[in-house]
Amino acid sequence: MITARSALITTLEQTHPTLVRLTAALNDEALDYRQDADEWTIREILAHLVDDEMFIMRTRLERIIKEDVPSLGSHDEKYWYSQRNKGRDRVSELLHDFAIQRAASLNILTFLRDSEWARKAYHPEYDHFTAEEWVGHWVEHDTVHIAQIKRNIASWQATLA
Repeated sequence: MITARSALITTLEQTHPTLVRLTAALNDEALDYRQDADEWTIREILAHLVDDEMFIMRTRLERIIKEDVPSLGSHDEKYWYSQRNKGRDRVSELLHDFAIQRAASLNILTFLRDSEWARKAYHPEYDHFTAEEWVGHWVEHDTVHIAQIKRNIASWQATLA
């Protein structure tokens, strides 16, 4: 079990360097390229990752650790994005902000005791789950968005050919 937790933490540690590597050579045209009308741009994905880290992922983990079986509300990410403050959307700012937020999250994760990893919560979409299962969902969330960024880059590059 501890090995699985270490793997989850290691994966979360790799997200920021992966985002930096993927976006390092991209110009604003690439960052703002939209594959389809209902798809997010790379810049929007980065902003979503920052916001989710700060307001959803870590906040839910904190509630799981502090409260007895908290009931966690749903989150409408498309509505949230339409209302968010876009004043820090340069890629350097987004990556910096993500690094700060992820470091805070990782700090919490590295100090969890076995009993805290086993604490439970409820969410209408996921039913009952443990803190460890929540972190697994968090890893999946990162993985999905990294794959989305890779698809956006490939699609944008295809328009240049």
